[in-house]
Amino acid sequence: MPMRAGFTIWRRALPARRRGPVAAVVAVAAAFLWLGLSPIRLPAGEAAGGKKFPTRQAEIADAVLRNGEIFSDWPRPQLALVFSGEMDGYVEPCGCAGLDNQKGGLKRRHTLLRQLQERGWPLVPLDLGGLVRRVGPQAEMKYRFALKSLLEMGYPAVGFGARELQLSTDAVIYALANLELGKNPLVSANVAVFDFDSGFSRKYRVIEQAGQRIGVTSVLGQRHAGALRNASDVLWVDPEQALREVVPQLAGENCDLSILLVHGEPEEARQLARKFPQFQLVATAGGAEEPPHRMERIEGTDNTPLIEVGHKGMYVMVLGIYPDAAEPYRMQRVPLDHRFEDSEAMQRMLVAYQDELQDTGLEGLGITGVAHPTDEFVGSAVCADCHTEAAEVFENTSHAHAMGSLVELDPPRHYDPECLSCHVVGWEPQKYFPYNSGYLSLEKTPHLMNNGCENCHGPGKTHVAAESGEVDADEAELERLRARMRLQIVENEGNQEGQVFEEGVVVKMCMQCHDLDNSPAFDFQEYWPHVEHYGKD
Repeated sequence: MPMRAGFTIWRRALPARRRGPVAAVVAVAAAFLWLGLSPIRLPAGEAAGGKKFPTRQAEIADAVLRNGEIFSDWPRPQLALVFSGEMDGYVEPCGCAGLDNQKGGLKRRHTLLRQLQERGWPLVPLDLGGLVRRVGPQAEMKYRFALKSLLEMGYPAVGFGARELQLSTDAVIYALANLELGKNPLVSANVAVFDFDSGFSRKYRVIEQAGQRIGVTSVLGQRHAGALRNASDVLWVDPEQALREVVPQLAGENCDLSILLVHGEPEEARQLARKFPQFQLVATAGGAEEPPHRMERIEGTDNTPLIEVGHKGMYVMVLGIYPDAAEPYRMQRVPLDHRFEDSEAMQRMLVAYQDELQDTGLEGLGITGVAHPTDEFVGSAVCADCHTEAAEVFENTSHAHAMGSLVELDPPRHYDPECLSCHVVGWEPQKYFPYNSGYLSLEKTPHLMNNGCENCHGPGKTHVAAESGEVDADEAELERLRARMRLQIVENEGNQEGQVFEEGVVVKMCMQCHDLDNSPAFDFQEYWPHVEHYGKD
């Protein structure tokens, strides 16, 4: 099918939802034929989280209807630059709310790059850094696997984010030592580990693709300088000062295109673009969570484009370069949604990462329990001894089987603290650590697996001991302990469309796990009926 004809079918069928899902499926299938790809690579099945699609084409159509078409009417570019950054540790979407509801992940990103390469597009993928968002052994492990993954995808240049520079120096060096010899992609004009001659990064890189020489450098912006004060082995120089040294060096490389990656505020990127007009393209990782649809031309420059990449790896930005003086650039914001299959290579990386988490264990990760401020946990089975009717209702909810969703994944995630924290009893859900009496493992604490009563009502050891007579308690003390365990759903009366729940303690508690990252479509009024069990017993 001719190029333009395939997309004409796609564009005619998709914009109007009223034409129905059949038209959408046919249109997307036509578009994939234009791409030279086969959309039928996976059997009909179920997206993680529960939504079923009758065919792979239907799944792709759903993604396009949700998030829009991509590369509409794009001819083959002379060169395609792919910008990513500020992944913040999100190597994959959580999936708890359904992968069809979430964007991002290295597996989808790799598939996009592979598809563009299969179309014959000369690619140069560039990452602005920010691969992790926390510190500690798990973050160090994730940084190492993330770097290896970017190399597997063909990234020739990767900048520094502040958080990876806050990791232990030994961990950063270990991550680099595990890369293929001579393949270290780290580049920064103003940041170095130890010093700028240590060899752990380069001030700039020259990449050759499609007969072009592309010079790339990166800076870590002003707003991150304070975060590196305690990083004794990291040298940070003012970005403008550093670029005054690097720009002349790049000029001597006879590059056809010079690119500046700014891990910092967009306004700082604009200022640097004005001061250094030698850069034809500038990208920034410090903007909005979702990058803009349109490419900005920086005021005060010779129309230098500014590319924002967003956060959490939900999108990549693809810039097509054409030998057209009137329109040399085309930009596409690509949502990494369920139109892209999981890359087998990235799946192997994820399996290796989860295997290492299992081998290391909580103790090896430096994760130890802390005392809960009010009490200790006893497990839902103890609660069920008295609260029989409520327990029977709760047993039929997905919360009561939350561990199963981790164990049954491929690979299993029940050794991953970032997953465990919302699927077991007795963990701090946002900071990924257990309390002393909380879940440790399936073998040691099977009574605390799944999301149980005490995750919402609080630890109940003292309440149970008082009710059972194990400790003496008068009626006033019994009532005080009971009141501490109760949760009140506050309702506003008079709403004609049904109950409206105020965003009080209960709703905020739910949002510790049903947050924007893991449950972006969370609506308390919609979700609550699925777990409602109050008033029982």
